[in-house]
Amino acid sequence: MMSCLSVMQASSLRLKHIKAILFDQHLTITDVTDDILSMTRKAAHSGGISLEGFSDEEISSTLQSVNEWFSLFQIEHDVDIFYGSEVEHWIEANRVMFEQLGIRDLSDEHLISIERNWRERLKSWEVLRSDAEVTLSELRKRGYKLGICTRRPDDPTNQLREWGIYEMLSTIQWTSVPGYSKPYPYTLILAANEIRVNPIRCAYVGNSIEADIIAAQRAGMLPVLTTWSKPEAVENAPEGTLVVGELSELLDLFPGCS
Repeated sequence: MMSCLSVMQASSLRLKHIKAILFDQHLTITDVTDDILSMTRKAAHSGGISLEGFSDEEISSTLQSVNEWFSLFQIEHDVDIFYGSEVEHWIEANRVMFEQLGIRDLSDEHLISIERNWRERLKSWEVLRSDAEVTLSELRKRGYKLGICTRRPDDPTNQLREWGIYEMLSTIQWTSVPGYSKPYPYTLILAANEIRVNPIRCAYVGNSIEADIIAAQRAGMLPVLTTWSKPEAVENAPEGTLVVGELSELLDLFPGCS
């Protein structure tokens, strides 16, 4: 096993050769205005369905179960990379969720209405972190190519435009479909290919070890873990992972592209 000093030297050497920095989106460059359980309750309420009789634990367990069901559904039906981007793609998943809570006989139209309300809420759910725009702008000025690789079912382009960072990005890759989405490295490799930078010369920044750091390792990229949303994650960070508490600390790691 490499000594701590050797690991630091190896990371330092890799830093000097980095030409592109790719980012996860959710809870890496963004924060959220509400928790997922509250969002679920509000979206259901918009469709005239009250979830007040269910505990947070019951709803959380149901959401996890539905996510597992939907993942298997997408694999079994060999869906394309952008499956989940249309409202209609979520009819059966939402039906499964409500049926597991004992709420049955909902029409497709009712489920579509709830899904549309959910999507409207999502537009204001994520907000750009206060240090994100300045940090990305400075990294771009220093010569790095920047990009987004996110595990989400819909195109984030409009949000990125609204936040004022779209023009800073050279590539945007997104999917939530198993096999394509993180922790699989597919979107990271697509991004590197689009910007014509060898993955070994890319860094990938994310907040999740299970999704982001593993995807970065599988893609051959330098993994960078942000810990502001999960401070305890640093204890389980794999060897060779760089750790930052805030996005602005990236400016200390990446002084300029050589």
